[in-house]
Amino acid sequence: AKKSFKTYLAVGQLYEELQNYETASYFHQRCLEISVEFKYIEGQALAFKGLGICEERVLNKGEAMSHLETALEKAVEGMLDSIAREISRDLVRVYQSIAIEYQDKNEFDLSLTFFEKCLDVAKRAHDKDKEAECYQQIALIQEKVSPDNHDHAIEYLQKFLELGIENNNKEKQGEAHKMLADIYSRNG
Repeated sequence: AKKSFKTYLAVGQLYEELQNYETASYFHQRCLEISVEFKYIEGQALAFKGLGICEERVLNKGEAMSHLETALEKAVEGMLDSIAREISRDLVRVYQSIAIEYQDKNEFDLSLTFFEKCLDVAKRAHDKDKEAECYQQIALIQEKVSPDNHDHAIEYLQKFLELGIENNNKEKQGEAHKMLADIYSRNG
């Protein structure tokens, strides 16, 4: 069964590279069926990840999110740390994409929800750059949603600055200092 799984997985990944996502999804679905039948948790995680990536590539973000969340649950359940980190990076990308979409539509509450999900998963993935971006985006949204209450925006910008310092990223440090200065200058 594991041999069949690995063959299907390899073929699915090949079709992903060829950008034939429908066929790739078929093979990832076969991987999932085999993994469920034989209670192969790592296979389930990888199959859901493959399905999620295929959905993301054809811009079905909701389906992509659902498959990747399930993949992450399976990886965590199976204590598969490196696979969980890999899936987390994919999930961060999907959450961020959804959050930006809502932000562009001025649906700030939904955007904030997805940036917060993105932040949680970025922390799990140990992706400090994405974590910093999330703090920055959340601060910007907090400023728009609550212009009279700057405490939350300042709190997130300080975390953004801390990560800029921790990562020795001078550009991000400069952005954080500028954004903090702007908030303080507008509010005395």
